[in-house]
Amino acid sequence: MPFPDIYPADPPLAPPAAPVAADIAGIRLLILAERALFWPDESLLVIADLHLGKSDIFRRHGIAVPHAVQRQDLQRLHRILRQWRPRELVILGDFVHGRYLGEETLELWQALRHANATTRFILTRGNHDAHLKSEALLLDAVHERLQRQQVLLTHEPVIQQAPDFRLNIHGHIHPALRVAQLGRKLPCLAYAPPYLNLPAFSEFTGSGPFYREPRHAWLFPDSESPPIALF
Repeated sequence: MPFPDIYPADPPLAPPAAPVAADIAGIRLLILAERALFWPDESLLVIADLHLGKSDIFRRHGIAVPHAVQRQDLQRLHRILRQWRPRELVILGDFVHGRYLGEETLELWQALRHANATTRFILTRGNHDAHLKSEALLLDAVHERLQRQQVLLTHEPVIQQAPDFRLNIHGHIHPALRVAQLGRKLPCLAYAPPYLNLPAFSEFTGSGPFYREPRHAWLFPDSESPPIALF
């Protein structure tokens, strides 16, 4: 495989930022500094909105975006896969950004997949995944939605008059909150029962308005700092 040194079996890491434990709708979850969730009871790592290939598409249209942006996202994903050793990784949609993936991007992804061969990679399809080629991307399963216990995992929030789930973990909206002291927005995890909205895992994304005003929120300053519970 190409890039033999980019995904080491034992990454030489600084001590990882401590996760924040949260009981959300009766489900014990760990909120990770890398904009991810780990569900210990299910050995499930959850991320949203990787937007693989976005920088390739921008460069194809003459917009100079360095390769390092995407590579750093994938290295961060590899680090948390090696740290938590989940049975399954669930990507909550918008795994790819569009129909075009550069050759280096595809090789980087395939190398990551082979470096974490004991974890099943599962996608809940998002609006950007219409032209996804799951075989080349080495995904184990692709679903419109995935349910575990009373938890529904989807790309977009599932609107029901009488929900048949306790918690709907989703992506799509890229939630963020403005921090006055910094003069900018930071990505956040937003809980507005029964919806738990993960921020985009990719650093190369914007942010959107909340689907519902959150009851609780956690800010992600960076991948070296613990998430901050705001309210």
